[in-house]
Order: sequence, then structure tokens, then C-alpha cells
Amino acid sequence: SRHVFRSVLFMSNTNTYPIDLVLVRHGESEGNYAQELSKAGDESRWTEEFCQRHTSQYRLTKLGQRQAEVTGTWIKENIHNSFDSYYCSEYIRALETAALLDFQGAKWYPELYLREQDQGILAGHSLNQRAIKFAEENERRSRDPFYYSPPGGESIAGCASRIEIWLSELQRTCSGFKVLVVCHGNILKAIRIRLERIPSTEWERLNTDPDYKSSNCQVIHYSRRNPHTGEIHGRLNWVRSVCPWDLSRSSNKWTRIHRPQHTTADLWSIVNSIHRIVDNDTDIESKVKKDEHTRNLKLEAQGKGEKKGNETKEEKEVKDNNDKELEEKKEEPALKEEK
Repeated sequence: SRHVFRSVLFMSNTNTYPIDLVLVRHGESEGNYAQELSKAGDESRWTEEFCQRHTSQYRLTKLGQRQAEVTGTWIKENIHNSFDSYYCSEYIRALETAALLDFQGAKWYPELYLREQDQGILAGHSLNQRAIKFAEENERRSRDPFYYSPPGGESIAGCASRIEIWLSELQRTCSGFKVLVVCHGNILKAIRIRLERIPSTEWERLNTDPDYKSSNCQVIHYSRRNPHTGEIHGRLNWVRSVCPWDLSRSSNKWTRIHRPQHTTADLWSIVNSIHRIVDNDTDIESKVKKDEHTRNLKLEAQGKGEKKGNETKEEKEVKDNNDKELEEKKEEPALKEEK
């Protein structure tokens, strides 16, 4: 049994992340291009046929194909010529990107957990159409984009929760491996949120910080290997973000991951940044006064009861004395006659 215990302990210690985890967003898709035109006021690509197409079926544009080819070459020249495991989303644009990366001999695992965030009823509509047709949903989303999920869809928080399942599988099956992954923009955010433990209050920087923004074919490279010393660590402690077809879009530098921890003072600082709308101070004060009034009434009633009881005893003694005197007076004539 001791030998079995040591074996299990050894196996548990080996269940860690790959040495290198390379994440690639797909190239520009039909949907990406149509939405960019919509932002400029051009709705011409949003034909009935295109709106009826499920988003999982979007192909790459010609530009998207070239982006994927350039990215494949960059990865081979700057990271690895080959990998131990290959994963990609089942969506067509991800499959097409994976094929265009052109890793000879690669055996790709289509992975359901890597699919893009489900936009529910918002899918198949341009940004302008959403603003007009789903104004109420846009208002709901503005309250907290991280937790908002459109009807029939899922939130970024939901994506981060489901991606945890895949990350756990990665630890079990690819510990110490070199792994290449092709997925989607919002799934890259979900993976970064989990691997770097980015709080929900700070996730918006994934949309604004150049080192976190994900262009089409963006490469997010995580490593357990210290890029400066070559030392292997137990966690994915280093990350760099590169856009191979336009290196000016990112810093392209390695950074050490600092996963946040909070002191009690930090927790209070976060809590106090939100003002309280509903409070029960007035209700508590009213209840205290009511309880105090009830208690005084009980004490007053109890005092009256004791006083009444005392008066009844005194009256009984007076009555007994009067009865005794009356009896004595009745006996006096009889005594006189006897004499």
C-alpha cells in the first residue's frame, strides 16, 4: 500500500501544464469582415443568406487565409517546428486556420470546449442591427459585460467556467508537452482569465491593453520555461503576445505573470468602491424601539400585578381583624348574663 501511495503521489505531481502552450486566434472571418463594415455604416454584406448562416460556419476571408499562413511560418521560425499535441475549435474558421498553419504530420484534436462564446439571439445580426433591435439587451449588457449573457447565449464568465474543464484535461494528458491550439477571440480571453487569474473587475483590459488585445491570428505564448535562464518551473509563469502579420500591434515581449492576491484591506477597498443602495439601519432602529416599548409595557403590567396582590393581602388582614372584633362583641352580652 505504501508503494501505491508513492505512485499516486508521483502521478499527481506530474499533472501540471505543458512546457509551452501556444494559443492562436483564427484569421479574419466572414463575420469579422462584415462586422467591420457594419461599424462604418455598410450593411451590404448582411444579406438574408448570410444572416441565416450559423456563426460556426463562417469561412476565412482571403486576408484571413494570408494571416494564417504568415502566422504558421512565424511559429515555426520563432517557437517550434512541431508540437506534441494539436487542438482546435470545431468551428470552420478555426479548422481552416489550423490547416493553413501547415504543420506537417500534425494530428489535430477538434475540441468542443474551444468553441466561441455563444451570442444567443444576438448571433447573425450586425452591430447596427443589434443596437436597434436589441436596445434593451444592450442596456443589460452595459451593467456588467463580464456576467451578462444574452438570451440563449453565454457570458464571458460562463466561457471561463467551461474552459476550466479543458484546462484540467490539458494538465492530465499534456503535462510537460508542447501544445498548439487554434480558437477564438473571446475564448482567448477566457483562457487568460483562468491561467492568469484576472479578476472580473479587471477583465476589460483584455479589450484595451495592447498586450492583451487579440487581433486575428494573434499568438499568445505561455511557458513554464524562464525565457531568460531556461529554468523550468512548475507553473505557466511567463507569457508573450505577438501578432505575426503586424508586429506593431503588440509589444512582443515576455512578461512574468503576477497572479493577484488580496489582503483584508484590499478586500475592503474593493467592497467600499460600491455604494450601498438598500440598507436596514432604519428597520433595525425601529425594531429596537418597538422591542423596548414592549418590554416596558410588560414590566409596568408586572408591577401593577404585584401591587394589586399586596393590596389584597392587606385587605384580607383588616377583614380578619374586623371579623374577630365582631365576634368578641357578640360574646360580651352572654358573659354578662352568666355573671
